[in-house]
Amino acid sequence: MLKLRCKKPEMKRIIRFIYLRIVRANDSPPRVAAGVAIGVFLGIFPTFGLGLVLAYILAVIFRINKAAAVAGSLIMNPLTTPFFWTLSAILGGTLIGAERDFILEELKSGRIFKAIGPAFYAYMLGNIIISAVFAVVSYFVTLEIIKRHKKV
Repeated sequence: MLKLRCKKPEMKRIIRFIYLRIVRANDSPPRVAAGVAIGVFLGIFPTFGLGLVLAYILAVIFRINKAAAVAGSLIMNPLTTPFFWTLSAILGGTLIGAERDFILEELKSGRIFKAIGPAFYAYMLGNIIISAVFAVVSYFVTLEIIKRHKKV
């Protein structure tokens, strides 16, 4: 029987490689941080597998760091996906309020298709907010990390 395992040292190496690639980028700190922010936004936003490609394309269009944009889009992975999906659904459901009760009632009564529309809007509202917040935070965190790294 084949066992697939991700060894911790390998994961640490990958994370360290991405970190070093970002902080050692031969680009201005704001351009690298902007790349990470675009990547993070598109990584969290439901792009149906195109986040990495879209991050690269937008990095080219906006003339920001392409490697940082691609690295930032890797925030969405099998470990973080459930967290972001759940957070988006909870936030969107909370902001819509009364719609949440309607969605749950329709789902319980078996009328799934009647609940899909409002559930989709709730999820997308929450996801847009979560994507934007994480993108802004990642911009400032990345900018600070790069500035500290370059001082040393």
